[in-house]
Amino acid sequence: MKQLLYKEYKLCLVSMVPLFYLFALMLLIPNYPYLVAAFFTCNSIFFLFKQSVVNGDLLFTTLLPVAKGDVVRARVRFVIIIQMIMFLLFIPLCYANHLLVPRNPAGTDGSLTFLAAALVLFTIFNGTFLPGFYKNEQKMDKLFLLSLVAVFGWIILWEGFMITAGAAERLVPFFAWVETHLDCWPATSEAWTVQLIALAIGALVYVVGNILITRRAVAVFERVDL
Repeated sequence: MKQLLYKEYKLCLVSMVPLFYLFALMLLIPNYPYLVAAFFTCNSIFFLFKQSVVNGDLLFTTLLPVAKGDVVRARVRFVIIIQMIMFLLFIPLCYANHLLVPRNPAGTDGSLTFLAAALVLFTIFNGTFLPGFYKNEQKMDKLFLLSLVAVFGWIILWEGFMITAGAAERLVPFFAWVETHLDCWPATSEAWTVQLIALAIGALVYVVGNILITRRAVAVFERVDL
């Protein structure tokens, strides 16, 4: 597996992946739906897969003396590494967002809750794109459009909820609680507890989701006759 991951790094990594990490800086833009920044990592992953198809990487890797399922597992782990690097970049930028842009009326603030939402977004992308790719790589453009709809559906749902909470916090007690406990950089022990729970839920969704996604992708690819 280590050798396959090294192969992914040396032969499959495209310049779009490190370049698109710069979109993490979108967390410093005032009045912006920050969850969009997480999408650009998924976009760079699409370019990675696109280039792999052009290069015939899937057939090449399958011809190596490795298990067919390991071909899928190595790529999924490489995708997870790419996403986790973006996740780690988000952490200091969330705090910088708190210092520079303390309130964001256009959506979620930089917070642990935002990090949880980003993990869910990554899971949605992986679930809608990866298994289908290993079923038929020639349909990857349609799969990306499907994942685009799913990801932006999540972004609209999440950011729309936070916009509503910010606009109605003086009218609805629940939204006032959201603004002081979820949609903010935690300032109290109670807010820290709530947001750490939210982050734990997001992490659980990501871990369990990707385990299931990997199993599904492996099962699909095992049935494909290259």
